[in-house]
Amino acid sequence: MTWDPVDIGEEDTPSALVRAAQRAGVIAKPAHAELAFEYIDDGDTGRYRWLLDLTAPTPLKLSTLSESLSLLGRPGATGIAAALAVLREAVEAANLLLHQLSDYVRASTPSPDGEPGAEGLGPR
Repeated sequence: MTWDPVDIGEEDTPSALVRAAQRAGVIAKPAHAELAFEYIDDGDTGRYRWLLDLTAPTPLKLSTLSESLSLLGRPGATGIAAALAVLREAVEAANLLLHQLSDYVRASTPSPDGEPGAEGLGPR
């Protein structure tokens, strides 16, 4: 029997996989960042989301929107292919969260002349 991340009883395995990949250096990350998988029991097939914890320069937790567990990794993949798909998705989610944070900071930071950022946010 090969591993399938959406099988009943496997809710914690993607989390353990991602933690182990970070500890082993398979997923490269800054020292002040930690990527996590969160399973959400919705009373049905389950949902999940990715969390990115930043500890410096100040603590911040970023989260993706939740998705149906059936969409985790590459639907239908099992074994090593499923594990690699989960790790790829984890990295893509972390990079997306960092990109969104960067866009937000850039948009909300006034320019040197005091004008709001590109999105119109800033002091009034």
